[in-house]
Amino acid sequence: MKTSNLVDYTVLGGGTPIVFLHGMALDKRSTSLFFEPVMRQSDWQRVYLDLPGMGQSAPTAVASSETLVEALIAAIHEIIGDQPFAVYGHSYGGYLAQALANRLPEQVVGLFLTGPVVKAEKGKRQLAEHQNIFLDTVQVDVNDASYEDFLKMNVQISQKHWEQYQKMILPGLAAINHRYLVDLHKHYTLAEEAILNQKDYQIPFTMMVGKNDQIVGYQDQCQLVEHSTMGELFLLNQTGHNLLIDQPELSRVAFGHFLETVKSYLASR
Repeated sequence: MKTSNLVDYTVLGGGTPIVFLHGMALDKRSTSLFFEPVMRQSDWQRVYLDLPGMGQSAPTAVASSETLVEALIAAIHEIIGDQPFAVYGHSYGGYLAQALANRLPEQVVGLFLTGPVVKAEKGKRQLAEHQNIFLDTVQVDVNDASYEDFLKMNVQISQKHWEQYQKMILPGLAAINHRYLVDLHKHYTLAEEAILNQKDYQIPFTMMVGKNDQIVGYQDQCQLVEHSTMGELFLLNQTGHNLLIDQPELSRVAFGHFLETVKSYLASR
């Protein structure tokens, strides 16, 4: 389905909504394929979005993080109205999720972020050192041109993880609007970034970061959690930027814990 501003989305289930925001150059399959198996029988409504200019969503008229956040807010209001909702965000989606929580404080009741962007300018990030840990022999029968990218992005290397990478990551990469993303990177920084880096999110706020994340790092993210009254941190060893693939079991445990925390928070309001 598409909103009036042509943001493509899928809504599944009922209950309190959770909006899922994927990373840069990906699409909603990178979130739905991971979370649906554990959310299918839950009492949460799942809202999977393609970010503007990615997946099946149309690009915004102006390529910038500012206009993208505005487009997301308009889409979310059209899909779920003014009811409370939680947000999951990965990487760039995590950057946008912080903006949503800041701009919609009466609606956003929980944040779950994995490897989020905290500082838009790469030169200002404290990056970690990437490594590969080979768990078994990987048979590369198809998509062999993408295997090197898999090694550059993932730490835990196995046949299962390679198969997950092909399912969750490659479809979005194949559907990206290259011109739009080039322009978006020129206007990447949100005007409120400094505020976000010091914000006390007084809602359930769970952060998962990898100690081998060479894309966004982990130290800036740890400091962000320290500012938040209800912040919780999962700092994972031998884990890179693609946490859901590197550490699927731990990711599910952390997410389940987050959902219970949000339920308790809503019950206490």
